Amino acid sequence: MTGRSSTRFSVFVAAMMLGCGAVALAQGPTYKLGRPATEQELNRLGAIAPDGTGLPPGSGTAAQGAILYVARGCSVCHGPTGAEGPAPHLVGKPGAGNPIYDTHYEGGNWRGRGVANFFFAPMLWGWINEAMPLNRQGYLTPDEVYSLTAYLLYRNDIIQEGDVMDAKSLPQVRMPGRDLYAPPPFSEWKPGLPRTRSK
Repeated sequence: MTGRSSTRFSVFVAAMMLGCGAVALAQGPTYKLGRPATEQELNRLGAIAPDGTGLPPGSGTAAQGAILYVARGCSVCHGPTGAEGPAPHLVGKPGAGNPIYDTHYEGGNWRGRGVANFFFAPMLWGWINEAMPLNRQGYLTPDEVYSLTAYLLYRNDIIQEGDVMDAKSLPQVRMPGRDLYAPPPFSEWKPGLPRTRSK
């Protein structure tokens, strides 16, 4: 082989040798660093079904959630009452006459996803559990997530302040947007249900 073919072959051989060396290095000793994942870590809570399937044991109230809202730093991003910012507002209704709220709620980065727009309350629990606090996901215990969920539901006038949220009561909460939910395949559209906008 001469010329270009020889150069290509040499580059190919060098790449193969580097690849084989990387594989051999990856299969080398671990030097007793790290540890195997526990069963609990491997089977972390995943998505929570709309009917509450997957909710863990635990409970919480709005009063407990009000304390946790400040203690766990929710107020830093969402404001002292959840109706401020700079993060998406968690309390209030669009069109309530507050242009700042409407901008964050309908025009901002949480468009159409205000707490009242969740179709099922367990989905709110799942969202808090999986995504909050920002950059510290998984930091909250199930009791804390139940309490924060109860707090947000109470602040949005969906439940009473003394209502206890747990795996049995949370799926029973009737969300304001529940009647707008159309199950897949979304063939049962009727007036009042949102339509998908074409791009």
